[in-house]
Amino acid sequence: MSTADRPFGVQLKALRDAAGFTQEELATIAGLSVHAISALERGERKRPQFDTVRALSAALDLGPAARDAFLASARGYTGEATSRGPGRQALPVPPTRLIGREADLERLHQWVADPATRLVTLVGPGGVGKTRLAVALADALARDAAQRVLFVPLSAVHDAGLVAAAVAEAFGLDDATARDLPARVRAACHEVPTWVVLDNFEQVASAAPLVADLLTQIASLRILVTSRAPLHLRGEREYVVEPLGLDDLKTFRTPTDLAGVSAVELFVSRVQDVRSDFHLTPANSPVVAAICRRLDGLPLALELAAPWVKTLAPEGLLARLHEAEVLGAEGPSDLPPRQRTMNATVAWSVQLLAPLEQRAFRRLGAIPGPFSIAAAAAVFAGAATSVDGGDAALLFVRTLLNKSLLHRTKIPDTPDHSYVLLETVRAFAVRELAASGEHADAMAGLVRYCVAEGALAAPGLQGPRQVAWLDRVRDDLESHRAVLTWLLGQGRTEDASGLAWSLVLFWIMRGHSAEGLRWFDEVRQCAVPASVAEAQSLVGAALMRFTQGDMAGARVASSSVVRNAHADHDVLAHAWLCLGHVDYATGQLAAARDDFRRARALFHESGIAWGEGNSITGLAWVALGAGDATEAARFLDEADTFWPACGPWFRALGWYLRGVLALQAQDAQGALRLSRESLMGIRPFRDTFAIAYALVPLLCAAELIGDDEWVARIVGVRNGFTDRTGARAVDPLTDARCAHAEHGARTRLGPERWAAAYASGLRLSVDAVLDEIDAALGDAE
Repeated sequence: MSTADRPFGVQLKALRDAAGFTQEELATIAGLSVHAISALERGERKRPQFDTVRALSAALDLGPAARDAFLASARGYTGEATSRGPGRQALPVPPTRLIGREADLERLHQWVADPATRLVTLVGPGGVGKTRLAVALADALARDAAQRVLFVPLSAVHDAGLVAAAVAEAFGLDDATARDLPARVRAACHEVPTWVVLDNFEQVASAAPLVADLLTQIASLRILVTSRAPLHLRGEREYVVEPLGLDDLKTFRTPTDLAGVSAVELFVSRVQDVRSDFHLTPANSPVVAAICRRLDGLPLALELAAPWVKTLAPEGLLARLHEAEVLGAEGPSDLPPRQRTMNATVAWSVQLLAPLEQRAFRRLGAIPGPFSIAAAAAVFAGAATSVDGGDAALLFVRTLLNKSLLHRTKIPDTPDHSYVLLETVRAFAVRELAASGEHADAMAGLVRYCVAEGALAAPGLQGPRQVAWLDRVRDDLESHRAVLTWLLGQGRTEDASGLAWSLVLFWIMRGHSAEGLRWFDEVRQCAVPASVAEAQSLVGAALMRFTQGDMAGARVASSSVVRNAHADHDVLAHAWLCLGHVDYATGQLAAARDDFRRARALFHESGIAWGEGNSITGLAWVALGAGDATEAARFLDEADTFWPACGPWFRALGWYLRGVLALQAQDAQGALRLSRESLMGIRPFRDTFAIAYALVPLLCAAELIGDDEWVARIVGVRNGFTDRTGARAVDPLTDARCAHAEHGARTRLGPERWAAAYASGLRLSVDAVLDEIDAALGDAE
């Protein structure tokens, strides 16, 4: 592999090593973050923005040839059109450059380079850019003088019987019929390798046998098809054209980072066509990112929306993207009529469906996010609870997948898939559902599904498969939100409360305490006094407020429930447990001890192992706060007997307390090892509340070993988590020690060194923190 052919990250690391720079040194010289350099070298960012590459090139002091190769490896082939030689059918010449399709082109080039590949079908929803990608690929194929490429547009062909005439016209043949077309095309090819591009084939799908005949009878012929559904022919290779990637929108920190995201690059480019002065700034970058997310990275949607920035500020455009008239406005006049509006683009596909398929499509509009076959079956069945529609739902989903109205997405770390309507497609389904009068019935099915899932999730979130259940709830989170909104709007407060309560551990573990609090507060406002719903909402709100550090609010809510003698045992146990944590955090050790004992007894009666174990851990916390390390260790050992039957998340407080015991013994290495064990156990949960506590022993251990810069970085990590999530550790036992460690490090480092180390910590991930712990433990050994 030549230097120019190596991945960009590999080249960057090789050049950095040759220059003798560390990542930190290169980041400083180039004016970038260490995180950005690391992400590029690991291949996490495969398409860096041009300014980033240029800054790196200058920092590495590359010569002209090396610089050109470096830039080329970053951006790849662009698919620009070139002139055609005599005798070649002219391909459409796109008016703009292709953006964000480098990886697709590379993969397709590999496919078409295989002589055994005779039929390639680009499938995807309307507006995703299938034709644009096919033209770029065809243009590259046409560069080979030994073969020719013919383009057959079928957008105006609605009768499958006319496909033969369109193909014949591309070959310069007259009066060809489907029967004699293969023979006449074979003669026209003269054994010259020929690619034929059949564009927009979905509306003439019944002409697929003609394609099969052409391939069977003409050995030198190969066919590239664009369609919203595959042809289902033997030897067909289907390539799914996805919307432009949006993953990097989750991690961008600067306009430079954002500009490297292909969906944003396309949007900004189209905006600049009508507003040449437009560019990304720190102020508008979050709004532009939100616009691209709202439009799912769908190229046509981005192109239709971008010109509105000429008359609307980005904030105004984002606000109006929910209004039908924006995406219903006329697009560029040189687009086919059916693509001038998103409504027309989607409607055109829906009109090709059978009536029952159209019903299935519009009912999926009731599901706002990714969904399973079971969820689809529920909305198809509606209020008809006795109907088992699993098999029918599978057939409908398969049909909609084949028509590119639905997308299948891989569920991480499982062999399973979920399904999703693109937001722009779903908007059409929602309007159709409302017009059909079926919305209430579809929602009845979705409510039934979510309530059943919540009933399963409540015990699942307590057990050993916590991570899997957290992911399962997250996959359905948009549906749960829609159902909670619907139930509250319909006055079904008890049902809404039950669903929100079943997800209480999810709200806490996954850092959704603010959202959980909003749902519980809304339930409480509608709940009947002294009802189960009121008690659940009060305790749920108390737990959420505690994770946010609002001790006063948590105390008021939990106290009002423990005074209610008629409260459900499960809810009452949670109230006493929350009150115990609040009393401890506010220094009321005797009250906290009583609270935890009451909670333990109630959890024991209810057979809730995690609750009993957590209550015992609370007693260990009280003992430690009272200065009795021996009693604390005994309680922690007792709590450990409950954890085999529970999810690992519940061990987080015990890990933290054992870390504090190590610190009290001046055992920095022990505290580091416990911090590592805690972070490793918490990491799969992505729970920033537990991480906030895990960082406390780590911070104090860094002070013990005398590493002030590490103290500053850990403070940055901790504050970064708090700023992003609101989660913070509250413990009178360690608060003063953490403050002392921070003050001492600030004083010894001075303002500039402290600020640099602190800023570096703000960018550190949990994995990076674990790497630093491993390095510290390794140094000690």
